[in-house]
Amino acid sequence: MKEPNQKAKPTKPRQKYDETYKRHAVELSLSTTRTVMAVAQELGVTKSMLYRWRELYAPRPSGGDSPDGPRTFEQAEAENRQLRAEVIRMRERETVLKKSLGILSETPESGMPRLKR
Repeated sequence: MKEPNQKAKPTKPRQKYDETYKRHAVELSLSTTRTVMAVAQELGVTKSMLYRWRELYAPRPSGGDSPDGPRTFEQAEAENRQLRAEVIRMRERETVLKKSLGILSETPESGMPRLKR
């Protein structure tokens, strides 16, 4: 606790930035080869603040449906079908890999394996 006769350090008033400034800062941090820390120091903000602005204002990659956006029931069902098919393919690959690992890890009884004709 502070003593009543101790003086508190003067604090800077909280800086407020408008949305245009924030968007410009995000564009600057994304378009240059400089680090986020360097851009933040240049602008006089903390790097955590710049990262927060990037989460809010950075352009999202447009690869079809966004995972956060609203989807219809049919879109969700189509995605589920696609994912289930992918799981089946991955399980088949896993089975093949397990079998090939078992075959390759067997040691031949006497030297090189012989061809059976």
